[in-house]
Amino acid sequence: MRALEFLGDLRPAFVAHLAERMTEALCASTQMLADEAGYNAPVRTHSILLYLLDQRTATLTEMARTDGQSHQLLASRLKPLENLGLIERSVDPNDARRRPYRLTPAGRAEAAAIRADIGAHARAMDELFAETGVNLVEVLDDALEALRVRPLRERVDAQLAKQRQAADGGC
Repeated sequence: MRALEFLGDLRPAFVAHLAERMTEALCASTQMLADEAGYNAPVRTHSILLYLLDQRTATLTEMARTDGQSHQLLASRLKPLENLGLIERSVDPNDARRRPYRLTPAGRAEAAAIRADIGAHARAMDELFAETGVNLVEVLDDALEALRVRPLRERVDAQLAKQRQAADGGC
């Protein structure tokens, strides 16, 4: 059964709702796998751990810029990692104002274990993409870029203008 099928040709207007359902389903499945593997970090923070494993240190601003996320969202994801003792803030010896995050020894061990296992997850997603005939990573990247260039508001306004023009007899 397809979600929201009763909406017919209006389903595209609910793509965010459908995407949220998929996100929740994927995150729940991934969290279950992570729990079974013994990881402590919530799955929505794994990319942060991997980033810090590669970069060694990074400020909130640097991570937000790299990830394309808001500072507020990223800060909310860093806090559980701090509370779990997987990351800590350090002091930059060259700039006292700069307080980058870094992995603790426990964080490095967890990030390394995630790195070792994440390939199987990527291959499973590739299998899903092949099964559906849609590479979701590419589609999402393309859609996000298209919305950056021409926001949804502009697109809706253009469609509303066309509707009004058609209702007015094409004038």
